[in-house]
Amino acid sequence: MKYSILGTNGFLSTAIARYCNNKGYELDMYGLDKPTEHKYDNFYKVNLMDTDLDCSKLLSSDVVIYAIGAGIQSNLKENYNLIYNLNVTAPVLICNKLKELDYKGRFITFGSVFEIGETKEKRFFTETDILTSTCPAPNDYTVSKRMLSKFVVSYKHNFTHWHFYIPTIYGEGENPQRLIPYTIHAIRNGEELHFTSGDQIRQYIYVHEVPRMIDLAIEQNLPSGLYNIEGKETMSVKEIVTKIHHAMGKEVPIGCFGSARRIDTGMKYLALDGKKLHDLTGFTASARIEDVIDRY
Repeated sequence: MKYSILGTNGFLSTAIARYCNNKGYELDMYGLDKPTEHKYDNFYKVNLMDTDLDCSKLLSSDVVIYAIGAGIQSNLKENYNLIYNLNVTAPVLICNKLKELDYKGRFITFGSVFEIGETKEKRFFTETDILTSTCPAPNDYTVSKRMLSKFVVSYKHNFTHWHFYIPTIYGEGENPQRLIPYTIHAIRNGEELHFTSGDQIRQYIYVHEVPRMIDLAIEQNLPSGLYNIEGKETMSVKEIVTKIHHAMGKEVPIGCFGSARRIDTGMKYLALDGKKLHDLTGFTASARIEDVIDRY
């Protein structure tokens, strides 16, 4: 089995690459910088903003994964041109080039539960719910991911293309400013914590569940399409912060909620219904947050 991953040193791409290492798969990596956290067979330095990107080397791969994104971390304040180029233009370009080159393998892109937008509706959303959502989009990241999903479901191709909507991914190696590592680090170091009201509800999946799901999709010969990867746990920010504190033998400090502001608080309930993917592959997430705290 040969994988090619576009995007080096990202949180998700690193998790997938490590899985490939453990399985003994051949692995080619494409990006601006050489991978630092895993082994690989070949590294190709490419600029994914290049409209003349050579995709011919991808043809020998059984699986090609586009694991690049911009705009998810608001604190990075990435330029909107970068967000739209990396989240829309580059993957669309690769799709069309693979089609021109008559690629025969599997191409994978990722959508986001954020595409549902600002909603107070409390239920698990299907693939159709996300694709057709007209709820207000709070940022360019959400808009750009919606654009890619609409393209994927519309264009014609002969190779297999899976577009996986993912919930909030977490695990060792993620950005330290994100909720779970931020909370764990602060507890360990006795630092003051600051959160929003904590009422917004999110679904969570351990990052190393994703490559396992991809293997299942290959084994079951999953048809092209849009698929939700349902996380193991769905809970409010306040609940997850409390869960982490209790798992670490601490109580939540008084006054930490309501002392911070974030742009995504208008999205009150973000959760995916993974029945479609489960029925076709048998995939069910298994890892819980408290199971992996010690790995941070």
